[in-house]
Amino acid sequence: MDAIYWIVAIFLILAALVVLYYTGGLEKFLPVMIVESQKAVVLDNRLGKDRVIYEGINRYIPGIEVVVGEITLKEHPIDPPAQEIITKDNINLVVDMIIMIKVKDALKAVMDVEDYQESIKSLVMSSTLNKLGQMNLNDIQKQQDSIAKDIREHMQKDASRWGIEVVVVKFENISPPASIKDAMEKEIVAEKESKAAILKAESDHKVHELHADSEKVLIEKRAEATHKVIKDLKELMPTLSDEKIMQFLTKTAYIDSMKELSSSSNSKFVLYPTDVQQPMEKVMNAEYMTRATLNDTK
Repeated sequence: MDAIYWIVAIFLILAALVVLYYTGGLEKFLPVMIVESQKAVVLDNRLGKDRVIYEGINRYIPGIEVVVGEITLKEHPIDPPAQEIITKDNINLVVDMIIMIKVKDALKAVMDVEDYQESIKSLVMSSTLNKLGQMNLNDIQKQQDSIAKDIREHMQKDASRWGIEVVVVKFENISPPASIKDAMEKEIVAEKESKAAILKAESDHKVHELHADSEKVLIEKRAEATHKVIKDLKELMPTLSDEKIMQFLTKTAYIDSMKELSSSSNSKFVLYPTDVQQPMEKVMNAEYMTRATLNDTK
């Protein structure tokens, strides 16, 4: 009976203190709690409404208001463990994610969920599993940024119930099996070799085109020179037949080629055919007379 009496008495005393606290300015006699910058402390009021106190000096009622959580208000990372995911094309991937979050409502983050950080980890892992399990590996590799954005939007729908903003979701690493890695590396090497071969072929083609162009120019110049020689010969010797002119040009070309061969640094000796000795003398005499005549006319 005495115990019940004391319990009722203590309860009445505490109730009176609470009334005085809210009506008579008794709060100035209560103890204080200093909260650091960019932090929030959640107090569970056993007799009234729960509240959050922020940076600075704050008073509280001991025994009635109990600290149940201290939250940072800064953006901070959540790093869930890597998980294994089977893609749509049956490839096992080890996926590692990282998330940046910010607590917008400290009271919800503490009172509406058991552990908001663990809940965020579970949420991102389930969202990633659901998203990547419906895609092929090739699409995952090409669309990492858009996939991360979709996962963040999907997470935000649930995280907002806990007073949390999901700021960023990123892939830290996507690791396919070793066999897939080897195949991808070989494909990259093959692609590079193919590009190199194409570039070499294009380069060789351009070189051949340049050679062909230079040969064409050289042939055109030779044709122009031959045409001029024929024209000059006909003007000097109108009675000379076309056959004689062609013989003269042929012999002259032969002599020039022999001269080039004789003057070459690699040549040791040159053999001239014996059957062309006399025609050669005639040709050379004709060449000398022709050149002398051309020089006199200039």
